Amino acid sequence: MVFASARDTGRVAKVKFKWTNRYFTNLYLAELKADGSVGTPERFERKINSKFNESTPVFTKDGETMYFTRNNFLNGIKGKDDKKVNLLKLYKVSYMQGKWTNIVELPFNSDQYSVAHPALSNDEKKLYFASDMPGTLGQSDLFCASINSDGSFGKPENLGASINTEGRKTFPFISGDNEFYFASDGHPGLGGLDVFVSTIINDSTFDEVQNIGAPMKAKQDDFAFILDIKNRTGFFSSNRDGGMVMMIFAVFWKLEN
Repeated sequence: MVFASARDTGRVAKVKFKWTNRYFTNLYLAELKADGSVGTPERFERKINSKFNESTPVFTKDGETMYFTRNNFLNGIKGKDDKKVNLLKLYKVSYMQGKWTNIVELPFNSDQYSVAHPALSNDEKKLYFASDMPGTLGQSDLFCASINSDGSFGKPENLGASINTEGRKTFPFISGDNEFYFASDGHPGLGGLDVFVSTIINDSTFDEVQNIGAPMKAKQDDFAFILDIKNRTGFFSSNRDGGMVMMIFAVFWKLEN
């Protein structure tokens, strides 16, 4: 499992994020053992982890490409919007000859709005993500862009009013059976971010949006839900009581036939 964490790893240079007063998040990996336990986390590739925030990685099935979120920072250059704020961008990195290399930002990024939290369709021909780019219906919406055979990207398309509302929509995830999960505070829920699901009917049409219910209903924020339908095990992040600000929880999911 590859995940984001703001844990203190004992580095000499410790920089805190002013918005949270905690360390910047980096990517970590941990072994998922056969008995369901999780091994000791280790820092992910050093070239990918910068001095700013990294989060929400997603990998192609062949393991040769990773998309991830990072603050607007590439090749030692920190970008800012007109208000001098460092926003979020999506990046792509390739695995070649045993190393992660060639970090590039995606073409629909901008210094003036955030683009974050990638998710891949099962055929890997579409990239879904959250953004507050122009044309957004709420505080943040979910979009998708085609991934062309030559590696280029199509124009981002808003997923529309059946998914997007006036509130926040973020952290998309597509399961192996083509169900579209995301976090929102705009659809009916218990307050904060709840996890919702809709079935993808075709490239641009979605079935009814539903709150996935217990044990995922809480007054706190639940988000970043992922699910392996083969072993019926998933994970999500939350600021529920008992966690250390934000904590990853495991959930064993009973799939409906």
